[in-house]
Amino acid sequence: MATVRDGAYRASAELARQKGPFPFFERDRYLQRPFVQRLPDDIRNAVAAYGIRNSHLTAIAPTGTISLLADNVSSGLEPVFEQTYRRRVLERDGGYAEYEVEDFAYRLWRQLQGDEPLPPWFVTAKQLEPAQHLAMQSALQPFVDNAISKTINVPVDYPFERFQDIYQDAYRSGLKGCTTFRPNATTGAVLEGAEVSHCCTVEREAD
Repeated sequence: MATVRDGAYRASAELARQKGPFPFFERDRYLQRPFVQRLPDDIRNAVAAYGIRNSHLTAIAPTGTISLLADNVSSGLEPVFEQTYRRRVLERDGGYAEYEVEDFAYRLWRQLQGDEPLPPWFVTAKQLEPAQHLAMQSALQPFVDNAISKTINVPVDYPFERFQDIYQDAYRSGLKGCTTFRPNATTGAVLEGAEVSHCCTVEREAD
């Protein structure tokens, strides 16, 4: 993620050299921001000389659904929900249709290895504890200047005290956002057999 951040900032500084910085850029205040002070020296020097073309450059949203548009090749910060499942999608006419979904890496493994057992690094969302979800977000957030959040799936019988701890742990970790999903018989589920129907979200401002 540091490579993505640094590449984006170098490109934006170069665009600022060619076209000028974004309209509300204030050089001194910008360079004093904690996020900017963590950038490599060459980037900060370029920003000091030319400004920056984009006010924000990186963000990570919960991309479990968005990843389907790219053949399910990656869900970004989100773990794979399941290797294969059925997804319910709202159609233009207001009705729902179901689609078979298969993880790209899982499909490639099956093409190359046949029925060989999956190696241990093929982990799904249900196999991870909430603390592991939060740890992953904590590892990536220092390189994200805009919003970052992820989804944590919990079972219907998850104790309220532990559920509450997810948000407290996220807050103590300084995370910008945290979303949970828990089953709800009233609204149904987007994923067949998945515990996804009720959500709670908290967010905080960036640096």
